[in-house]
Amino acid sequence: MKVLIPQDIREAGKNYLKERGYTVVIGSGFDAATIKREIADADAVIMRTALYPADVIAAGKKLKVMARYGVGLDNVDVAAAEKQGVYVTVAKNCNLYSVAEHAIMLMLTLARSQVYVDRESRKGAWGLRNSHSIFEMRGKTLGIVGLGAIGRQTARMAHNGLEMTIVGFDPYADASKLPAYITLAGFEELLKTADVISLHIPYTPETRYMFNATTLKMMKPSAYLINCGRGGIINEDDLYAALKNNTIAGAGLDVFEQEPVDLSNKLLTLDNFTISPHNAGLTVEAADAMAVSAAQAVDDVLHGREPMYPVNNPKKA
Repeated sequence: MKVLIPQDIREAGKNYLKERGYTVVIGSGFDAATIKREIADADAVIMRTALYPADVIAAGKKLKVMARYGVGLDNVDVAAAEKQGVYVTVAKNCNLYSVAEHAIMLMLTLARSQVYVDRESRKGAWGLRNSHSIFEMRGKTLGIVGLGAIGRQTARMAHNGLEMTIVGFDPYADASKLPAYITLAGFEELLKTADVISLHIPYTPETRYMFNATTLKMMKPSAYLINCGRGGIINEDDLYAALKNNTIAGAGLDVFEQEPVDLSNKLLTLDNFTISPHNAGLTVEAADAMAVSAAQAVDDVLHGREPMYPVNNPKKA
């Protein structure tokens, strides 16, 4: 049976499949036309960031399972897959620690002005040590927007490791199942009280531009905004204005509305902005775990077993 991988994954996942007798095919491209051509005779596909709308899925006449290398689903038409009788699965919890650590890293990078300090120190600006313009996080309030597994892990690291106070906003959270150190708050209350806000929510019509000129103005002027969730949750033009005008103190983004980021993006000109290339969840450990998880999902479905983390129910289609 053929497993198509349009965008390559770690060897651990490919080896898992090869050891079980699958034909693993690395795609020759991940544009729609190429995927349509190469998915035609595939029994399974492992997805990364390429787009899988209904017409691409329909080209997979033999397709039984589409396994996501990660957890984001904004690039795949899950309903179309279900209608066609195709499982869609995610690699749940594989990058839990990786993304949470990255969010903490971006927060500390901003609090210590590390990008600027590193650059200027290399020029010999040793006097920066006496500028008293960097901050510790102990005693500060971290606002978590989205209390799924990654949001909760970020809260745990910040509370246990940095002694931060944690407030959270999630309309779907069950307060009885949250640790005692997370206090639920309304969205506006979180905006007004948090020293750092970290986003861990999916991109949906409801969350599009959730952070805009109006909501950014509700934040503390000393606050930092971190996004390791999805692009499109923040209006980047409004964020640029807020950073440029010191409406907020800084921002660190791992995800953007357009990826790769256009080098003309005005955010890239700011010293109170730090960037990473959507790699928060791509440590060696997380990448290996996601690759194996996706491969296991493929193997489960193609052998008639229920996959561990399905997001649809093709049996009812």
